[in-house]
Amino acid sequence: MSKVQELVPHVVKDTGITLMIRKVSPLLGAELQRAFPRPQPPLQEVDYGDGKKVMEPNPANPDYAKAVATYESDLEIKLQSLLIKRGVVIELGDEEKSAVKELRAFWKSEFGKDLDKDDKTVYVSFIALGTREDTEELINAIMRRSQPTEAATAEVKANFPG
Repeated sequence: MSKVQELVPHVVKDTGITLMIRKVSPLLGAELQRAFPRPQPPLQEVDYGDGKKVMEPNPANPDYAKAVATYESDLEIKLQSLLIKRGVVIELGDEEKSAVKELRAFWKSEFGKDLDKDDKTVYVSFIALGTREDTEELINAIMRRSQPTEAATAEVKANFPG
């Protein structure tokens, strides 16, 4: 197995579930951003007082600020989903499938909506990851395998012989 496809165990602290993770290219995150570009500020007419009026971007527009906040939230969810789908390798057994089925039924009865169509995503996101910290640690573990993070750099520095 190549280094790119090498699987590494990751134990989720709050649930004790072990997930196998692999490297995910940081360029996929860049592709995601390219596929879903940031909204552009609306144009607003600006009068410079000499009779010259120009249309200029207005990043202070309140509707634009809301659109950017929604975009950033949506992009974070898309990136998390991408990293889970590409970075976590798991075969769901009967126990895991049963847990997903039960969660889907609960969600449908409580909120009248369906969860993600992908069983792996539902299992990892809503069953294996018990807390926000679990999610952050998993994402960091996958990203650390792909690129150095501040935490990984600090860890290397701390363990580097003097």
